[in-house]
Amino acid sequence: MSKRYKILAGLLILFLVILVVAEASQKEPLNWYESYGKQDKIPFGTYVFYEQLSSLIEEDRLEEVKIPPYEFLMDSLNQPKGTYFFVNSFIYNDEFETRKLLNWVAQGNTLFMASDGFSEVLEDTLNLKSDYTYDNDDLMKRPLVNLSNPALRGKLPYILDKDYSVAYFNKIDTLNTTVLGFADIIRDEDSTRIKKPKVNFIKLPFEKGEIILSTFPQAFTNYFMLNGNNAAYTANMLSYLPKDGTVYLDMYYKNSKAVAVSPLFIILNNKYLKWSWYTLLLGALVWVIFEGKRKQRSIPVIKPLPNNTLDYTRTIAGMYLDKKENRQIATHQINHFMEYLRSTYVLATDRLNRDFIERLTAKSGKPLDMVQNTIDYIVTIRQKAELSEDELIRLNSLIENFKTTH
Repeated sequence: MSKRYKILAGLLILFLVILVVAEASQKEPLNWYESYGKQDKIPFGTYVFYEQLSSLIEEDRLEEVKIPPYEFLMDSLNQPKGTYFFVNSFIYNDEFETRKLLNWVAQGNTLFMASDGFSEVLEDTLNLKSDYTYDNDDLMKRPLVNLSNPALRGKLPYILDKDYSVAYFNKIDTLNTTVLGFADIIRDEDSTRIKKPKVNFIKLPFEKGEIILSTFPQAFTNYFMLNGNNAAYTANMLSYLPKDGTVYLDMYYKNSKAVAVSPLFIILNNKYLKWSWYTLLLGALVWVIFEGKRKQRSIPVIKPLPNNTLDYTRTIAGMYLDKKENRQIATHQINHFMEYLRSTYVLATDRLNRDFIERLTAKSGKPLDMVQNTIDYIVTIRQKAELSEDELIRLNSLIENFKTTH
């Protein structure tokens, strides 16, 4: 290496060291990801809630469930009894799982769900419909919530001190539904009262059991509970749960993972290790640039082997079809379609919720019902262990129609 290259390499490494030190010394930005994970201490984690839960409900009544509800309720002869408790930004149970849950409730059990949205099957069965507030007149979108029972209602509404769209029920079965709480956003910068109350917390009977639904899962997050007297609202919500029986805490429908799924998880989640890793990679890049220059005579060009990718793909596809591996084929189709959405519309595809559907509809210009049906069916397929040929054909048709429709 010549003296000139050594000087350039030294200056580049010095610059990188200064950059890494400056970046590592900065305060780590607050993570606003809506994880709802028991172990997460970020604003929208639920660490505080689960830590305090044993002071509200006897600890021996609490049991964590880390498998899908359909699997948990599979044994029809020895099904658990009590309350099934769900909290997440969005809980999507497919038709079969929803029917399983409703049959379980019908036997005299309780279902509690706090979510921004619920499955269509559940809403249709209970004669409900949910929506979001979209009010462009007020700059502040901060939600206000309160309970309807005078004995539990706060003197002032409880506030989520962050701009957020409020989910609510715009249709309920008034004959069978008990309204437990209301919500709205701050209007005219007045946080002392809810001016346009919308139903967001309800209870309704279902045969021998009952179902409690809330469209404000943020009530169980660290950020909400640690703000002022908000923890009282969360505790009062739990007062509607049965006073006896086991409370099964769902840990399956969570946005976050309880364990690291990547070998680099520890490195990339510590800013010092992360920047040390980046420095190592950049150092390797510098070495390749300055030391990777050819030091031997040129290598003659060898004609590459013919590209048999298409034939190979056809062969592999034929093997899957011959073995009736419909689930594998569907997984590949969905992965390719997600990559198509990311590259074409620049959208993150890790959360296929209502907000994602609305953004995809706006960016793609496709009809809302087409986008809704396609995404809902993909979510359903992902949760199935086995697929029939008809289901696989329908998945392919939905994806092809989406790509070809203008």
